[in-house]
Amino acid sequence: MTSAITLRDAYRFFLPLVFMTELNMISKSVINAALARSEEQNVTLAAFHVGFTLYYAMASSTEVSALLTLSYLKTRRALRHLLPFMVLITAPSWVLAQFIAFTGLGDWLFAGFFGVSEAVVAQAKQVTFLLSLSAPVLIVRSICFGLILAHRRTIFITIATFARLASLGVSLFILPQFLQGAAIGAAALLVCMTAESVVAFLFARRIYSDLPAGDDQVDGIETPPTMRRQWTFSWPLMLNASAEMGVATVISIFLGTLANPDLSLAAFNIVYGLVSLIMSPMRNLVQTAQTLVKTAADRRVLHRFTLQLIAVFVAIAVLLFYTPLEGLLLVDIMGLEAELEAYCKPAFALTFLMAAAWAFSALGRGLLAGRRSTGMMAASGAARIGVATVVSAVTLVFVGVNGAVVGFLAWTAGFGAEAALLAHRLRTLEHNEK
Repeated sequence: MTSAITLRDAYRFFLPLVFMTELNMISKSVINAALARSEEQNVTLAAFHVGFTLYYAMASSTEVSALLTLSYLKTRRALRHLLPFMVLITAPSWVLAQFIAFTGLGDWLFAGFFGVSEAVVAQAKQVTFLLSLSAPVLIVRSICFGLILAHRRTIFITIATFARLASLGVSLFILPQFLQGAAIGAAALLVCMTAESVVAFLFARRIYSDLPAGDDQVDGIETPPTMRRQWTFSWPLMLNASAEMGVATVISIFLGTLANPDLSLAAFNIVYGLVSLIMSPMRNLVQTAQTLVKTAADRRVLHRFTLQLIAVFVAIAVLLFYTPLEGLLLVDIMGLEAELEAYCKPAFALTFLMAAAWAFSALGRGLLAGRRSTGMMAASGAARIGVATVVSAVTLVFVGVNGAVVGFLAWTAGFGAEAALLAHRLRTLEHNEK
C-alpha cells in the first residue's frame, strides 16, 4: 500500500517548483522592465502585452502536454503515441498566428478588438510571429518537465529555469542591437525558453532511458494511450488552459474601450506580470496534487498545505504593497514613470485577494487531474472567462474607470468562480465514493 504523504513531502516536492515558477515569471517582469525603458514606454509595453496575451491564449493547449506526460508516459513506446497528438493540438494555433502576423487579420484583431493605436498594432504583429517560433520548444519542454515531475526530481526543473534567466539577461543585452521595441521582448523570451528546454532535456533523457520499453499496463494505466483516450483526457484541460490567457484577452479587449486604452493596457500588463510573479507558485498545486495525492488522507494533507501557502503569500503581498517597498519595486526596479505608477498602485493594493482564489483553483484542477476526471475543467474554464467578462464590462459604462483595477478584479473573480465549481465537483465525487 502507498504510504500517506506528509506536509514535509509536500514542501519537498513543491519548493523547487516555486523557484521554477518565480524565475519564469521574473522573466516576463524583467522583459517588462527592459521595455519600460524604451522611448515610447506605453506603446512598447502595450504591444508586448497584447501580442503575448493573444498568442498564448491561442497556444495554451500546449500546457496539457506536461499533464499528458505525467499521466501516460510510463514506457518509452508511449512517447511515439503521445508526441503526434501533441503536435496535432499545437498546429492550429501556430497556423493562425502566421495569419495574424502577416495579414490584415492581425490589424483587425489588434485594432478592432483591443482598440490600440497603429503603432501598437505593428509591433504586436511582430511579437506574435516571434512567439509562434516557440511552438516546438514548448512541446519538448512539456515532455521533459512531465518526466521530471513524475519521478519527483523537481530540483532539475529549478536548475533549467536558472539557465532560462541567465540566457534572458544575455539576450536582453544583445538583441537591442538587432531589433526594436516589443520585438526585443518576444525574441528574448524565445531565446530563454529554448535554453531552459535544452537543460531540461539533458536531465529528462536519462529518466526516459530508464523507462520500460513497453507494456500494456503500468501501475494500472493503459500505455501507450490511444488517440481517443488522450483526447478524452485532454480536451477539458485544453479549454481550461485556454481560460488562463483567455481571461487576460477578454479583459484587454474591454480595457481597449476606455478613454486611454494604451495607458490602461500598459498598466494591466505591469499588474498582470507582477501579480503573476508573486502569486504564480500557486499554479504548481496542480502538479503537486496530481502527483502526490492518492488517498483521502493525502487530500487532507494537501488542504492544510494549501492554507499555509495562502497565509504566506498574503503576507508577501501586504509587505510589498503596503510598505515603502512599493516605491522601490515600481519606480526603482520597474522604472515606471509617474503617470503609469499612479495608475497601477490601486490595483496592487488588492493583490492579497488573489492568493486564495488562485490557490484553490489550482488545487481543484490538480485533484481532478489525478483522478483523471477532467470533464468539469472545461466548464470551470468557461466560467472563469464568463465571470471575467461580466466584471470587465463595467468599462462599457464607466469609460473613466481605472483599467488596472477593473482588470485585476475580473481576473481574481474568474479564479474564484472556477475554485467554487471544482470544489463542488470534488465533493460530489467524494460523496459517491462513500
